[in-house]
Amino acid sequence: MEALTISIEEKTDLKNTYIANFDGAFDGSVKEPLEELNKLILSNDSAIQVVLDFTKLSFLNSYAIGQLMSWYNHIHKNEGEMIVVNSNKNIEEILNIVGASKLFKIFPTVDEAMQHIK
Repeated sequence: MEALTISIEEKTDLKNTYIANFDGAFDGSVKEPLEELNKLILSNDSAIQVVLDFTKLSFLNSYAIGQLMSWYNHIHKNEGEMIVVNSNKNIEEILNIVGASKLFKIFPTVDEAMQHIK
């Protein structure tokens, strides 16, 4: 499995809005690539919008689901929003099975997610 990389882009036209682009496999071996995103989310006590772009995400497991739920809980507690975009069918099925798709919104594209945020 290919190692996970995450790049974070701040949307300067939207206050407290970030896009995190995932590339690779999201499992328990990826703690280092998550550090910047963890810090951004967990040290922020204001309402932030985080769009997780899964265009290049090939795999996620129970560790990843746990991480997503931790982020969601922190963001939701501060009245922010976490959105998933561009997930493939397998990942979307996993999110549906564990009930995560009922907690955060899922959009087919970043543009559609941005329309929702505005």
